[in-house]
Amino acid sequence: MSNDRQKVVSKGYKYFMVFLCMLTQAVPYGIAQLIQPLLVHPLVNTFHFTLASYTLIFTFGAVVGSLVSPLVGKALQKVNFKILYLIGICLSAGAYVIFGISTKLPGFYLAGIICMVGSTFYSGQGVPWIINHWFPFKGRGVALGLAFCGGSIGDIFLQPITQEILKHFMTGNTKTGHLTSMAPFFIFAIALLIVGLIIAAFIRVPKKDEILASAQEVEQNRHEAAQKQAHEFQGWSGKQVLHMKWFWIFSIGFLIIGLGLASLNEDYAAFLDTKLSLTEVGMIGSVFGLAGIIGNISGGYLFDKFGTAKSMAYAGIMLIIAILMMIFISLHPYGDRVNFCAGMGWAFTSGLSVFSYMSGPAFMSKSLFGAKAQGVNLGYISLAYAVGFAIGAPLFGVIKGATSFTTAWCCTTFFVAIGFILLIFAAIKIKQMQKKYCRQQTKYYFR
Repeated sequence: MSNDRQKVVSKGYKYFMVFLCMLTQAVPYGIAQLIQPLLVHPLVNTFHFTLASYTLIFTFGAVVGSLVSPLVGKALQKVNFKILYLIGICLSAGAYVIFGISTKLPGFYLAGIICMVGSTFYSGQGVPWIINHWFPFKGRGVALGLAFCGGSIGDIFLQPITQEILKHFMTGNTKTGHLTSMAPFFIFAIALLIVGLIIAAFIRVPKKDEILASAQEVEQNRHEAAQKQAHEFQGWSGKQVLHMKWFWIFSIGFLIIGLGLASLNEDYAAFLDTKLSLTEVGMIGSVFGLAGIIGNISGGYLFDKFGTAKSMAYAGIMLIIAILMMIFISLHPYGDRVNFCAGMGWAFTSGLSVFSYMSGPAFMSKSLFGAKAQGVNLGYISLAYAVGFAIGAPLFGVIKGATSFTTAWCCTTFFVAIGFILLIFAAIKIKQMQKKYCRQQTKYYFR
């Protein structure tokens, strides 16, 4: 096609793709992953599982999902994106059908694994793939931030809707009630499939004859990128990082944080169900989603303004306050009004801190270790957190089963506090090493 027939894609159309990514995070991903904690308590009661045995579903899903993710990334380079998107949607919807027909733990484990693998296609790998293609130069960071805010937006309405659906198919109170029908899982499967198919009809990568930026914008962004690269810390290679003592201390800290955050993210609903009505738990989930939007947006500003150590210290304080709210609730009986107030406190403080484990790893890998091997170092950091998260969910169940929710939340406080202390201290030391390295490089160049 001749150049005169080629047109620059409008910003409006590019942000329509961002909207579709937001919708993907809000509904398909929201159903596949974000509402699963709300299903723990009803299923545990219905089939008489222990909390520790059922929450292994999150461990198996996290492990298999992390193994499949690189394979999906390679497939995206060779296979049409729409096909992979549809495969992911069908896998996640099919997983909810398996949930609906399962009665034994292996069936639920299988469903959890398939659901996680499916979400990798359209969310974990899919959303960044789309954004990176439509925003090859300027605006990529903002677009990614907006796209991933979709999960928090989904929390706002999915949490109360899920609780209302469960309430219609349950008998007894929230503490001891059990499901009278597995219909909710088929409802979620249909909703995920329908919305996913609608999104798949419109979402796409740019065509070969589409221009995403004018020649002037391309030249300007290349110049800005060259200027930025000349002044930014290029850092250490992946091999050099692995030989750094403080990198391992940093990673161990992030792993321990994962141990604590697994229970805070996956077990909060199962716990709150024993202290509040389903409607109140849904409202708390909505506030968590709203606070998560604020947390994701403000987190980037905090990292840019105050750096890694101070921003993560703030996030650590918010998370410890959130866990203290859970301990406070555990000491009060079912239905006590202070439980709802403390639950709202948990939702707000926990939501404000989500940037520490969502956008935090990507920022810290470059800020601390440089741009030379940013992708490799991000993989190391993310793996450390994933391992801790995978262990943390069943560990919380074991501690709760052997003792009580109060003791389990106290252990979570300990994990989060120790993890953040190690991470922040290591970040300070790595920054000192970075400054020393830059001084040495400057002396070398000016000899």
